[in-house]
Amino acid sequence: MRFFSNRLIITLLISVFIAAPVSGDNADFDFLPIEMTDDELIRQDEIGVNHINTAPPTGPIRNCAEWEPSVGVIVRWPLGISLSLVAEYSEYLMVTTIVGSSYQLSDASSTYSANGVNMTNTEFIIAPTNSIWTRDYGPWFIFDGSGELGIVDPIYNRPRPDDDVIPGVIGSEWSLPVYGMNLETPGGNHMSDGLGTSMSTWLVYDENPGLSHDEVDSIMRVFVGNDYTVLNYIESSGIHHIDCWAKFLSPTTILVKDVPTGSSSYTLLNDRAEYLSQQISAWGKPYTIVRVYCPYGTAYTNSIILNNKVLVPTFNSSYDDAALQVYEDAMPGYEVLGFDGSWYDDDAIHCRAMGVPDRGMLEIQHMPLSVTGDTLNDYKVSVRIVAHSGSALIEDSLKIFYQSKSQFQTAPLFATAVPDSFYGYIPAQKGGISVSYYIQAGDNSGRVETHPFIGEPGAHKFSVNSPPSIISPEILFCEAATGFAYFPEFTDPDDTLLFLDYSDYPEWLTIQNDSLVGTTPDSVVTAGFTVSVSDPYYTTEQAVTITVFVCGDANGDSEVNVADAVFIINYVFKDGPAPDPEIAGDANGDDEVNIADGVYLINYVFKGGPSPDCP
Repeated sequence: MRFFSNRLIITLLISVFIAAPVSGDNADFDFLPIEMTDDELIRQDEIGVNHINTAPPTGPIRNCAEWEPSVGVIVRWPLGISLSLVAEYSEYLMVTTIVGSSYQLSDASSTYSANGVNMTNTEFIIAPTNSIWTRDYGPWFIFDGSGELGIVDPIYNRPRPDDDVIPGVIGSEWSLPVYGMNLETPGGNHMSDGLGTSMSTWLVYDENPGLSHDEVDSIMRVFVGNDYTVLNYIESSGIHHIDCWAKFLSPTTILVKDVPTGSSSYTLLNDRAEYLSQQISAWGKPYTIVRVYCPYGTAYTNSIILNNKVLVPTFNSSYDDAALQVYEDAMPGYEVLGFDGSWYDDDAIHCRAMGVPDRGMLEIQHMPLSVTGDTLNDYKVSVRIVAHSGSALIEDSLKIFYQSKSQFQTAPLFATAVPDSFYGYIPAQKGGISVSYYIQAGDNSGRVETHPFIGEPGAHKFSVNSPPSIISPEILFCEAATGFAYFPEFTDPDDTLLFLDYSDYPEWLTIQNDSLVGTTPDSVVTAGFTVSVSDPYYTTEQAVTITVFVCGDANGDSEVNVADAVFIINYVFKDGPAPDPEIAGDANGDDEVNIADGVYLINYVFKGGPSPDCP
């Protein structure tokens, strides 16, 4: 028995890209690669021959996200993963292993037991399979309009009839309805945010040539409940699964592969990351894009999220630690663990395991609060809580945990007249404050969940906006017949998007590139305008006065003559009125108005001296 088990493992390691029969009780079982063999390439007409199409589930439908509460994980024997990874799964999940026979069941069970697997958390389903890629041919899980867990079964994109019927086998074993989706697509080319969005590569269109793109999108919507984003290929060859280069880490965060500059996909990946960063997530904000460096042969994006753990493929590489750190930085509160294995550039942990969501999960739905300009009223938090177990919610557990300065405080949630709908309030805060919060709920089944899933470490954040302030002078002095340009100085502690506007400005000014520009009149005049600086929450206005002066025109009559010299002498020696504006009397430009300016003007008027030159 021991020899045979070891031989299976050896066969697994050497046969990933070559179909190799396994001897003994499994003589008819071929270990097939993730891509098609040469033989399969000429048998593509057999794809989906045993697939059963059905009507879609009753809506509204919600396709679970990977980070939602999980109770199990599906793998297949002989394994494509290490026994240490199976042991890790079994610490906190039910490991469902698909075995081809009772002999394989016995072999798997004894091998698990001898290698630290928690046998209390193991179960076996006897069914023939063709390959280890349970992600690609396994079930897609949804909740239907009645809140019941079900399985969506797409057509597996390989001529592997045993693999293709596995979702139906699992549905029968677990008494779950199975909805046969008439769409050829592997699970590795589908990722869902759990909130109505799916993403795949162009493979889904190319593998369904009999359907228009709109028809493919429509099928995804009626079976899975998601709007569909389909992205162009990154590589010129390969399996083209989206989990080869991207992964949802949360409803607002997408991990995207980074590669060496010399790679053929370097520019395409950068362009794709930039494109995704401009798309709006289900929570109403642009996606945050996280990059993980993946030199050739390191599929770090091909990880799996199961409850509060992230299991990342490692490659005994000097880049492993940096990749794990990327996950830790992007997913605070999660335990990030690395596992070596027989991984490849386009295949690793994610491809070889399928998480199983909790059919009785306590589902919390909430649209996180964003920036607010309200400093007077409390902030309403609206929540939908669905106990799929059918158990009653525990009233005392329904809370908002919020923090604006130091410790988290709590506020209760209250039921509304609408089933499963609740609300609560975070107290009003002053401008410039950042608030962190998360939501908690528990039910009588013993489940306690938070939103976001990881709770306090990944708490939602919103800020109370501070208004912009205009700090430019309210009075401007401008010399006649000269160029004028104005752009306000302002401060904004939030550094939010600002908008400028001008109104009531004189006809000799125009708006150009957010500035007021023009040429001042050639005589003394007083004019004005209003400038406003706005962010999305506040508008700050300032009335600005423009005093146009003629340099040397101390008495303000729009002429420069001896009367201005006399005006300055009276101001300096006889307490006469000051020039208005005073700068108009500073004829020699020395930043002072004194007798020297009177002498300067006399020389200008009577002796042909230099013209007035105000500072």
